Amino acid sequence: MAACKKKKVIQKELPKGRHVEQKENPDSYYDERPAWNFGSCDTEKWGFTRENVGELLWTEVLPFLKNLEAKTWKEILVVSKKSHHSIDVRKLNSSAKERMAARYIEQDSVISLRLTGTHRIYGYMMGRVFNILWYDPEHGDNDTCVCRSYLKHT
Repeated sequence: MAACKKKKVIQKELPKGRHVEQKENPDSYYDERPAWNFGSCDTEKWGFTRENVGELLWTEVLPFLKNLEAKTWKEILVVSKKSHHSIDVRKLNSSAKERMAARYIEQDSVISLRLTGTHRIYGYMMGRVFNILWYDPEHGDNDTCVCRSYLKHT
């Protein structure tokens, strides 16, 4: 084996500063009002389709989303965290995880927005935009919902 010559690295100048400058606060969306993206909606399981949502789109879903537009994400996700919160993807139904993988959606968590006792909208955030994935009309302690909710003391 031939001996390697050690190269000496010569720097023209030293980097300025010792910290990385961040242009904007990553949590700045908390102070903004929500925007909705329906382009990422799943049309198969728990889809935003006529068969799954039907007339509830006009009587429940759109009035709910319109009402949330008057609030900031801080009011929605922090103040009302019992109703609207993020869920680790590992806790989702296996079908939901498979649907995300099939659609190349790589998120650590999804957000659940509670419309009524058993009705949920699931999606993920990109800045202040909520990308809607699913409408689940059967949230609860069952295997057919996006994320099972186990009943306490059972």
